[in-house]
Amino acid sequence: MKLVYIVGGAIAVIAWIALGMVIAKGPQPEIVVPAEALWKIGFFNITNTMFTAWVVMATLIIASLVATRSMKLMPGGFQNFVEASIGFLVDQVADIAGEKNGRRFFMVIATFFLFIVASNWMGLLPFFNAIGKTDDVGHEIFHELFSAEPEKLKLKDGVYEEDKKFTGFRMDDAGGMVVVKPGGKSVEFEVYKGDTPEQALNRYVVVLAHTFAGFTATEEEIKHPSDAMVKEAAAALASSDKAPQLITAAAEGGHEGDGGMESAALGATIHGIDFEKSQKIALVVPFFRGVYSDVNNTLALGICSFLIVEFWGFQSLGLGYLKKFINFSSPINAFVGFLELLSEFIRIVSFTFRLFGNIFAGEVLILMLTFLMPFLFVDIIYGLELFVGFIQAAVFALLTLVFATMAVEHHGEEEHHEGHHDEDVSADAHHHAGAAQAH
Repeated sequence: MKLVYIVGGAIAVIAWIALGMVIAKGPQPEIVVPAEALWKIGFFNITNTMFTAWVVMATLIIASLVATRSMKLMPGGFQNFVEASIGFLVDQVADIAGEKNGRRFFMVIATFFLFIVASNWMGLLPFFNAIGKTDDVGHEIFHELFSAEPEKLKLKDGVYEEDKKFTGFRMDDAGGMVVVKPGGKSVEFEVYKGDTPEQALNRYVVVLAHTFAGFTATEEEIKHPSDAMVKEAAAALASSDKAPQLITAAAEGGHEGDGGMESAALGATIHGIDFEKSQKIALVVPFFRGVYSDVNNTLALGICSFLIVEFWGFQSLGLGYLKKFINFSSPINAFVGFLELLSEFIRIVSFTFRLFGNIFAGEVLILMLTFLMPFLFVDIIYGLELFVGFIQAAVFALLTLVFATMAVEHHGEEEHHEGHHDEDVSADAHHHAGAAQAH
């Protein structure tokens, strides 16, 4: 009987994997570190991580309105869940910072925790990194070869100064809202250091023919095509109804009046490339991406935490707060004060890269496992990422709370007048700081 269960379980796992490889295998991973810009208003870019942050904010606001819309003395359902969660957070904050400071710090600490955990968990929704608009890479390649803009492809003395790789996927449509199709085939094109624009254009013609017109060429031939091969590739594109077409006359839609790009191998000037009747080379720019997979957002959050801690320190102790940083009573105290000041700013770096590293790494891991083994290992990682998302939110909020508690402590002789309770709170805060830093 045990053997039957084992064999049956093995068959079920294999079937589950096979189903995932057929209908849910992701496209070849394309890992993009900076957040992609969705829209541009003047000089201001609205990125997908910024847009997602607004969606998270709206979700939290709507949830709070729903929970408090018709409050009852005997709560039930969603109101009961919200009140229990908030009550738990209040108790935890008061336990670390004391009753007085706990009530004072609660709103900020709870906001940090709820916003971070909601952002992290929403980033695991299946439509994140999958639904978006497309960036037409095929046209971009020709445009960059043609213009050789200094910030993109550097051109000096007629040759490119550095390598550049363009990557996209074959898509039926390169405009509007799209969903990444399972098993999307990638297209890569490289501009090599030392290439002239003409050499790069000739190679691009061969790559297009090889990708869309069934033109046969080895990897070495694609890297260094002969003039005869470039002509054959152009002929293959022209003879195919479903391949992109070379625009050799400005009147056909090319860059009229600017001369286009000359190709001695083709004996023609190329003004553009028409992808209208063919598949496109494009990348999906997702509308939704994990908020804290963008280091700019984690840096902003770290700066907010730093500023609020310093504000509470000055609010409680006035200019006396500076005594722990500026103390020239002895060389050792002066050095310790310098280290204290340095540690305040190092916290920003620590906050920034701890949160960013964990969330971005989780997204990359899920992407890779979806490509390699969908429907199996990725399910396990999703469970792990739920835990990591919660832990990172708790660590960020807890460290901010602990540093705030330490900032409002009295130093020197004034400590002896604070009473035994404050000593216990201080000891507890230091204990929690050590535990949180371990994460």
